[in-house]
Amino acid sequence: MRDMLKRIVLVVFVLLVLMAVSGYFYMQKHPMEGKTSAEKTLNISGNKVTE
Repeated sequence: MRDMLKRIVLVVFVLLVLMAVSGYFYMQKHPMEGKTSAEKTLNISGNKVTE
């Protein structure tokens, strides 16, 4: 019983970490500062794409 409880807690912890990491990378791609995606989009050479 205790071993099963440890496993459940470990799985929940891993899921929370994965959600935090994926949320962090999502916010890097989609910032909520009101900037448009065109200002953040980079082309392959690393220069900002202007439209």
